[in-house]
Amino acid sequence: MGTAITDVVFGLDGVLVEWDGWRPITGQYPAGIADMMFDPRDEWGMEFYLAMLESGWSEERVLASYEKHHGPAIAWVLKMYLDHEDDGFVGMMPGMAKLLQDLDAAGIRLWGLANTTRKHLKLAQRRFPGLGLLRDFEVSSEEKLRLPDPVVVHHAIRRFDLNVENSLFVCSDQRTAAALAKIGLHAEALAAASDLRRKILQE
Repeated sequence: MGTAITDVVFGLDGVLVEWDGWRPITGQYPAGIADMMFDPRDEWGMEFYLAMLESGWSEERVLASYEKHHGPAIAWVLKMYLDHEDDGFVGMMPGMAKLLQDLDAAGIRLWGLANTTRKHLKLAQRRFPGLGLLRDFEVSSEEKLRLPDPVVVHHAIRRFDLNVENSLFVCSDQRTAAALAKIGLHAEALAAASDLRRKILQE
């Protein structure tokens, strides 16, 4: 970027916080249960239903559909996963808590935009008070669309009143970063705190 950065829009899991989606299950059940539930060959598996939660489905709707495809016993495991979602947080990503403090002190406005639910975000905010430095956070479940859909991004730009020339989007994956770059935004994927510090604060 050739211009000074005034705003940074962060993703959540894998960007600001470290999240391990297996932990809410393996903390309650044997690891083999998690292997089964996260089996990528299952078109009605956890990957699908977590995406549906991020797209605005209620937990009740997800549980009912999951039970239809897997039966009540396995649906109960999913309920335990949702009840113990907080167990999946490992910590802040290395260096991110200090980076947020320093960016805020430098007068840079901090925002959030992620494929997640409001519940997941609130759990993270309770666990990691440093996330309170973000002025606002747009979540996909409330938009009923997931990144990298450009409609979600443009809504965030309006909501946060961003000048895109001076804004940096820090994404959780390369696909999202590439999609944002394709529509003319400055984006980084899975950037380390030290790399972001050099780019934004030029330290």
